[in-house]
Amino acid sequence: MIPVKPIDRALGRLAPVLRPVERRELQAAMLADLLDACRDSAAIAHTFVVTSDVVAAGLSRAAGATVLIDHIPPRGMNPAVALGQAAAEDRLFDRALILTADLPLVRAADLDTVLAALPAARGAVLVPSRDGTGTNALALSPPFGIATRLGPNSRTAHETALMAAGLVLREVEIPSLGLDVDTPDDLAALALRRHDGRAAACCVAWSVADRLAAGVVH
Repeated sequence: MIPVKPIDRALGRLAPVLRPVERRELQAAMLADLLDACRDSAAIAHTFVVTSDVVAAGLSRAAGATVLIDHIPPRGMNPAVALGQAAAEDRLFDRALILTADLPLVRAADLDTVLAALPAARGAVLVPSRDGTGTNALALSPPFGIATRLGPNSRTAHETALMAAGLVLREVEIPSLGLDVDTPDDLAALALRRHDGRAAACCVAWSVADRLAAGVVH
């Protein structure tokens, strides 16, 4: 399940580097890349996207995902995830994989790896962000094993919540899942990676690496 905030309000911290239209296009590209990985994963049976954004909903449906309408106005990622967790349990799924929408390097094989590591009952797998403090992927069995704590320092918050809930936690570092794009430094890391996804193609088309090196500010 993937919570997606309104695309017009996404990637605000990249405003010094990217124009508004570029930020919107990059967010849509990252979502499309992630949806492709979910569709191609052998371990994923169904993808839920929780959003109130028309563009994100259209991309999601085109990729075969089920769109769940987010709270209006949106209340943040964690309330959106809770809607997806409830939908998964209503459909009697016994496990869920929660992903943020800004993972431009993810591959289907990465998602398969995460789910293969998930204990059969009452367990979790956490993939940290590259700085070690955040949570870029969280697999849970059962789907509502805990309420998520996505946001700053979420890794520690999730570890604490999972321990309190009695879920066995496995932590797996996957470099391609570790990169989420929030800041100019993250964007630079994406621009320097060779990748055939849409988001990486945006960086090439916009000469992002050159713009960052030259200190171009919009």
